[in-house]
Parts: sequence; C-alpha cells; structure tokens
Amino acid sequence: MIQTDDQMLLAQQCIGNLRRVLLEARRVHSRQDYARLAEPILLEIQARERKFSNTSAETWSNW
Repeated sequence: MIQTDDQMLLAQQCIGNLRRVLLEARRVHSRQDYARLAEPILLEIQARERKFSNTSAETWSNW
C-alpha cells in the first residue's frame, strides 16, 4: 500500500512510463504483436491505478 506522498508520486510516474512504452510499441509493432505485448502491461497499469485510487480514497477518508 502507498503510505507516503513520495510513494504516490513514484506510482504515478510508473504508470506514465508504462503508458509511454505502450505508445511507442504501437508505432513499431503490428496489431497482433502489439496486442500480445500490451495485454500484460495494460493489466499492470490497471492494477497500479486501482492501488493508487484505493490509497487516495483511504487518505481522504482519514483527513
């Protein structure tokens, strides 16, 4: 669980990095190759965003 502001910023940066990887991959790979490559990355992004959202909700509820 994200417990500090620094951890939250790092999580946001990681999500941004994964999205940049996907954008670059879309430019250089075929649709089929991109789909195979993107699936685990998209699942990782979803998991990190969920973790970020849950942490944000908990932080605000404790304020």
